[in-house]
Amino acid sequence: MRAWHNVIKYSAIVLAVLLVVGVFAGIVRLLSFFLPGFNLGNTGEWKTYEIENEIGVLDVDIHQIDLEIMTSSDSKFKVESNYKHLTVSEQENKLLIKDERNFFFFNVSGKAVLKLYVPEDTVFDKLDIKTGAGTADLENLRAKTIEMDFGAGKATLMNVFVNDHAFLDTGAGKISIKDSQFNNLDLDMGVGNFEFSGLLLGKNVLRMGVGSSQIDLTGSLDDYEISIEKGLGDVRVGQDKVGNGERLGKGDREISLKGGVGSIQIDFSE
Repeated sequence: MRAWHNVIKYSAIVLAVLLVVGVFAGIVRLLSFFLPGFNLGNTGEWKTYEIENEIGVLDVDIHQIDLEIMTSSDSKFKVESNYKHLTVSEQENKLLIKDERNFFFFNVSGKAVLKLYVPEDTVFDKLDIKTGAGTADLENLRAKTIEMDFGAGKATLMNVFVNDHAFLDTGAGKISIKDSQFNNLDLDMGVGNFEFSGLLLGKNVLRMGVGSSQIDLTGSLDDYEISIEKGLGDVRVGQDKVGNGERLGKGDREISLKGGVGSIQIDFSE
């Protein structure tokens, strides 16, 4: 019964997003046809924002902008973007990157991109990232705590290490986490595929939505304790199909897997 509730919930989310975007796009097209001077161009020349302070907290809240976070070539933080309505500010050790517009936009003048360059040895106290529609490519990040809310699109996290807690929430799209290490991961998938490779420590809760999942864990089954709450679709650990309510392994790395709609495959490096 719970699995069917998930089907209805996440299907409704997708339909709502498609409906809103479709209606808004239609309105823009009509206005552009009848009003030749009407333009929703939100991109322009690239602008660089130099960051003066040492940053311990990163707070990003954007909508229809592609996000890239990468290692800088020097010891300084730097922000680059071609989005006209971006605000970048510092509050002591906190870096705030915000979208001035509090709604999704329909951009007709090109792709909006935000690039953030982070010094190699940076360890954040907290990463708080919210994105709307678009891609997110995040690499080589270290943090005590992360909270990430991805809307519609593809999110890729490469070489990300979290010491205390990780909270990930997705809407519609694919999330891929590669060569990473999370402690106490709380994942809430919406509609889309999930991929993970790396190490999960502490107590982890994975709530799968609608879509397939591939989870490649560092270590062996003996290192983990995995409890399965099966949804609609097969759950396999290695070559073995797992039933609802089963508990596998007796290790100190705990994973509570709550299945949604779609197949789930869990493999180990050893």
